[in-house]
Amino acid sequence: MKIIIDTNVTISGLLWGGAPNQILKLCRNGVVRILECDETLDEVKRALRYPKFSDRLSALGITAIEVFSYFMNLATYVPSPETIPDVIKQDPSDNIFLGLASENSASLIVSGDRHLLEFESYKGIQIVTASEGVSVISSFVK
Repeated sequence: MKIIIDTNVTISGLLWGGAPNQILKLCRNGVVRILECDETLDEVKRALRYPKFSDRLSALGITAIEVFSYFMNLATYVPSPETIPDVIKQDPSDNIFLGLASENSASLIVSGDRHLLEFESYKGIQIVTASEGVSVISSFVK
């Protein structure tokens, strides 16, 4: 199973517990692959450097570089999508997730963004919250 996880869910999963973290744990076995490209990895790297996360990183006793390295080992790198749709008008930068999912035949997009979740699916690819993603991925892994 190939999945796409948007940046806010990725950061939440890397730095906190809950459903986003459960998704990352479910993906460690390699049966479920998180797909990332240059643009999405750059966004994760940039987000980890936000000042608002520095206290959390300090509390965990890790650096942004260490967290990013961990995520790089967990994710599967794929080339950037050749076509990025122009579907999400509220936050056009999120269109990359739709292009990445459709060009790589992903089964699922996991997001916390309302404007992505409103679609419910894109080209047959389900768009779900982190909690819903845990259920879908758990049933696949079993």
